[in-house]
Amino acid sequence: MGNAWVYVAIGLAVLSALLASIALLLVAILILILTAVTRLWVKYCLARVEYRHALSAYRAFTGEELSFTTELTNNKLLPMPWVQVRDEVPRYAAPLQGRLIVAPVHDRLILSTLVSMSWYHKLTRRYSILCQRRGHYYLGPVYIRSGDPFGMFSREIQLERDHLLSVFPRVLPLVLGRMPSREPYGNVRLRRSLIDDLTRPMGSREYVAGDSIRHIHWKSTARTGRLQTRVFDASTAPNYVVFYDVRTVEPPLQGSRPHLLELGVLATTALANHALENDHPVGVYVNQTSRLTSRLLQVPPSSNPEQIIKILEIMAQVHPEESISLANLLAERTKTLPWGVTILVVAAVLDEGSLTTIIRLRQAGRSIALVKIGSDDGIAAARRIPTYTVSEANNWERMEEVVLT
Repeated sequence: MGNAWVYVAIGLAVLSALLASIALLLVAILILILTAVTRLWVKYCLARVEYRHALSAYRAFTGEELSFTTELTNNKLLPMPWVQVRDEVPRYAAPLQGRLIVAPVHDRLILSTLVSMSWYHKLTRRYSILCQRRGHYYLGPVYIRSGDPFGMFSREIQLERDHLLSVFPRVLPLVLGRMPSREPYGNVRLRRSLIDDLTRPMGSREYVAGDSIRHIHWKSTARTGRLQTRVFDASTAPNYVVFYDVRTVEPPLQGSRPHLLELGVLATTALANHALENDHPVGVYVNQTSRLTSRLLQVPPSSNPEQIIKILEIMAQVHPEESISLANLLAERTKTLPWGVTILVVAAVLDEGSLTTIIRLRQAGRSIALVKIGSDDGIAAARRIPTYTVSEANNWERMEEVVLT
């Protein structure tokens, strides 16, 4: 629009010369001066403008309400007759107040604000946001646009996304008379050791905060490029490891059934929390990579006080796309697990490869059980694999407990 006025001024100047009109020439000069002033105004209108947004907490549980604060500051003498701020926010953790419009990006909204600011003016606004669903959500990017008082020219800057909000799944109580048995044959009892048997190393795994520095596996560390810890045959307490399969449709079909995926997340979290509450070390492995780090979602077994937070962190990141088959994940990770560990497989769909791997592990003497999400087809139980079921009829959004039948 601003360039059109320049063309109008030039046209008037030419016309004034043809008509020998001083008045038209003065109008043309006035328009050119106004255009120059507005261009200069626009050049500096967003100089020394600061925008910050912050949350009262960056970790929250589903259903929790947080405070969202925005702060816009004009640190200069030049006022801003108008300034528009468009702050992109996640759809499932969006402000409950303010003007929200749909963003071009899926499951994102834009918090739009249009204000006028004088010199050295600071504007602070506070909103409430409701964490509706689990997930990892970025705040931003932010687009700030302003211009001259006449609306002839405008300028826009972009601030990249910054803060990350982690919304954890709900931790529900587990309704079950006992945890799945650690004695798969009923008459084999594992002796509990007070210390690790250092003479029987079983392999290595990634280092977890709290591991002894004396048990670092330096060769594996050099080979993988990440700090590794030795794993020994005996442990100080019974271990539970939960493997979660994110596939919810029969192969080779692609897609996802969201309610089964969320039921599986709630069941996995409840199983892990139940084990920790009973002072049992527990680990969780998911057959997909993180969209944040491109590394497998996994937490090696531990009874560290921070273990439940680490598990909630990875379960918040679970998405529908598998990165590795459950069969391959089981085959790889069980090589480094202590022999006495109880393996719990949480799955909505059990393909032939996964079932074959589970049977092979059980025949090898591993204590393994299946937690079936949705309807139980009876195939696993028919092959003498202990099977528990989480009913598909449950509404995962209103569930108050995870019942294993």
